[in-house]
Amino acid sequence: MSDMKIDAIKALNGKIFAMLDDGDVQTFNFHRQRGRKFGVSVSLVSAAPPEEVVRTRSHQECDEIMRRANSTVAVTVENRSSNRR
Repeated sequence: MSDMKIDAIKALNGKIFAMLDDGDVQTFNFHRQRGRKFGVSVSLVSAAPPEEVVRTRSHQECDEIMRRANSTVAVTVENRSSNRR
């Protein structure tokens, strides 16, 4: 994965989920779905009631709850440079 894409997802770390623009949301969703194969893990840190989150039936419903609860984005990037030859 290019350094630009890694930099784009790293830039979202700590941002409020509800404040992301459309491009940021696309970057977040890409890495939420496919990031692990690139050594990237993304999640949302929230104070939303867990029972409300558990009842959701889709990512869209869950995302709405996370937006209302002022959730923040958490990004972890695995250091893969030591694995390269």
